[in-house]
Amino acid sequence: MLTARSTPLPEVLAALPIFPLPNVVLLPGMVLPLNVFEPRYLQLVDHALNEGQHIGVPLLRPRGERTADRRPAFEPVFGLGKLVFHLRMPDGRRLIRLEGLGRVQLVRELPMTNLFRQVEAAALPEPPVFDKSTLLLLRSQIERLARLSGDDGDALGSLLALPDPRILLYALTAFLPSLELMGGHDVASAAARRELVDLQQQSLAADTPEDRLGFLVDRTATLLRRLGEVTEASILLN
Repeated sequence: MLTARSTPLPEVLAALPIFPLPNVVLLPGMVLPLNVFEPRYLQLVDHALNEGQHIGVPLLRPRGERTADRRPAFEPVFGLGKLVFHLRMPDGRRLIRLEGLGRVQLVRELPMTNLFRQVEAAALPEPPVFDKSTLLLLRSQIERLARLSGDDGDALGSLLALPDPRILLYALTAFLPSLELMGGHDVASAAARRELVDLQQQSLAADTPEDRLGFLVDRTATLLRRLGEVTEASILLN
């Protein structure tokens, strides 16, 4: 967890309700809005409201992968969210917002006793970023990307004001799909769009902050090279 205060009680992680999604990675510090209408997830929301407000949001595995008991498979490292907003609509839907508190690791999935799935999970640590020189390199790359990003430049540049390097890494992870699109990533197929989500999952699941930092430095360096090529081609065309 990002802070000691955000670490849930052991009994919460012993039977954590989960809301698996196909194209969303819940990152620490991120706020995720959801429109809930399926009966199983309406029941999940009621459960969370009564039992500490915590919900895990794992990314579903692609291509319909299944567990041994035929349930949809999901990534073992995923975001832990806390319910920070809940609105019951007249038609029965719920509008909710989840705030990403940190990461958890799947220990085991529990037998079904409700309409929704529950797991036993273990909280993952969020130690400080110790590699200051590589962090400075990443900040320099973000500055360069911001100058090349047009309308997204101000938002991207604002990441540099974040005081906690751990939050900076997760915030940049949230930007990855937009940056990849700007760098010419093809999204014509579902598989290509899935690649963008997988980049975020790879960053989330990194074993250490330094691993996450190295991954993001490599991605931003690749994007800067692509954008340089795009800019040069644009100049030649004009």
